[in-house]
Amino acid sequence: MKTLNNYKTLFAVALLFIISSCTNFDELASDPNKATSVPPSMLLSEVLRVMNNLDEGPWSAAQRDNQFWAISFDYYGSQDYNWGSAAFRYTTMSNVVAMEKEASKLGTKNKYGALSKFFKAYFLDYMTKRVGDIPMTEALQATSDVAITEPKYDSQKEVYISILSLLDAANDQIIIAKGEVGTGNISGDFLYGGDLNKWQKLINSFRVRVLISLSKKESEINIKSQFSQIISNPEKYPLMTGIADNLARHFADENGNQYALNPSNFGFNRNRNIMAGTYLDILKQNNDPRIYKVVDAATFYYNPNDPLSLNAYVPAYTGDDQGAMQVASDKGKLSYPNQKRYYSTFSGEDYILIGFAEQEFGIAEAINRGWIAGDAASHYNQGIKASMNFYSISTSDINNFLANSNIVYKGNTADGLTQILSQKYVAFFQNSERESYFNYRRTGIPVFNVGPANKNGSRIPNRWKYPQSEFETNSINIKAALSTQYGGSDDINAKMWLLK
Repeated sequence: MKTLNNYKTLFAVALLFIISSCTNFDELASDPNKATSVPPSMLLSEVLRVMNNLDEGPWSAAQRDNQFWAISFDYYGSQDYNWGSAAFRYTTMSNVVAMEKEASKLGTKNKYGALSKFFKAYFLDYMTKRVGDIPMTEALQATSDVAITEPKYDSQKEVYISILSLLDAANDQIIIAKGEVGTGNISGDFLYGGDLNKWQKLINSFRVRVLISLSKKESEINIKSQFSQIISNPEKYPLMTGIADNLARHFADENGNQYALNPSNFGFNRNRNIMAGTYLDILKQNNDPRIYKVVDAATFYYNPNDPLSLNAYVPAYTGDDQGAMQVASDKGKLSYPNQKRYYSTFSGEDYILIGFAEQEFGIAEAINRGWIAGDAASHYNQGIKASMNFYSISTSDINNFLANSNIVYKGNTADGLTQILSQKYVAFFQNSERESYFNYRRTGIPVFNVGPANKNGSRIPNRWKYPQSEFETNSINIKAALSTQYGGSDDINAKMWLLK
C-alpha cells in the first residue's frame, strides 16, 4: 500500500479553514478573488471520493489478498504476503473537520455534522485495524493557536471506544437533522443522493460491523449491551432492510469511473485473472448457483454436453507457484472471471462498501455467540438471499440452495458459526475492501491458502507496518507505540490488541 500519511498537511489544511474564517472585511475588500471558505458539499464529495478507494476495489491487489482471485503472471504482480506499510487517512479527516466547521457557519450543522461523526469513526477504524494504536486525540485538535505536529498515539482500545461513541452520537444527530430538513437535502452526496434515511441505516449497520470486529473483546468493551441497544430499538436505530440500502459505487462508461474489468482491457488482463481456490472451492462444495454468474469454466475441461459440470470450474491457489499457474492458464486448465458479466460493459457491477448482506451475517453471528436473543437462521438466510439477489439468482435457485443440507443452519454452535462466516466470505466477493481478510484474521474462517508464493514463512500477516513518514516526522511517539504493542518491532505478524 502507498504511504499517504502527512500530519503537517492535516494541520495546515485545518488551520487554513480556521484562519480563512477569521479574515476581516478590509482584507476581503482588498482581495475580492481570495477564497475564504469551501462549501461543505464540495468537501463531502472529496471525502466520499477517498472512501471509494479503488486501490482496494474490485479485482485489486486487496481482492487478491482476500483470496478471491490469483494472478498468473509475475510481471504484473505477486501472490506474496510480505506486506509493507498501510495508508493513513489524516488528510481526508482534515477535510471532514473542515466540512463540519463550514457547515456550522451556514446553519447546516446537524446534517453535515452527523456525517462528519460517521466519517471520523470510519477512517479511525480504517487505520487502527490495519496497524494497531494510532494518533487520535491530539491528531484532531489543531486550532488557530495550537498545531500539534507530533501527536501522541492512543491505544487501540481507546480508539474503538471513541469510534463506538461517535457512531452513537452520529445517529442522535441525524435524527435532529431529519427533523430540520426531512430525509434529503445533502448536497455533494453522490452515493446516497442526500438521503438521510439511508445514511442513518448505514451508520447503524457500520456500528454492527465494528461491534462484530470486537468479538474477542466482549469482556473489555460491553459489546452485548451495545448490540442489544441497536437491535431492541429499531425505531431509534434503524438498520438496512435490503440491498437497495447498500452503500455502493456505481460504474459507467465515463473517464475515471469504469469497472476494473471491461471490454477495453479484455485482451490486456483476461488470461492473468484466475479464480482463486479459497473462494471457488466453497461455491463448488455447496453447488452454489453464483458460480455460473461469476466464473467461466476452464476451456480444457468444458463439456458442451454437460455445461453445468462443476468439474470444469478449476481454481488456482493463492500459494501456488506462478510459473506453473501460467502454464496451466495457457493450456486452458484454469477458470477465469465470467466474460459475459465482467467484460460486456463498462459498468460491471456495483462495488459495495458496506452492505445489507454483511449486516445480516453480523446479526446472525451475534445471536450465535449469545450476545443477543433472536433467530440466527433467519438473519443467516437473509444474508444469503441478499447476496444471491445481487447476482440476480432466481427465486427457485435460491430456495433450492437454502434447502441444501450443507447450507441449512446447524444451530447456535461452532458449526453454525462456520456456516455464517463462510457465507459472509462468499458475499464479500470483490466488495467491501479487505473485510473478508479482517474476518479471516479474527476467526480463521475460511482457512486461507498458503504455499510457495507466500514469502512470509507460510503465514498470513496480522497487520501492516506503520507509514515510513511516521519514523521521519513523529519518531518519538511511533517508537513508543511500537514498544508498547509489539516489543519495539514493526512486525507484520505481531498481534494487535484487537486480536488478543
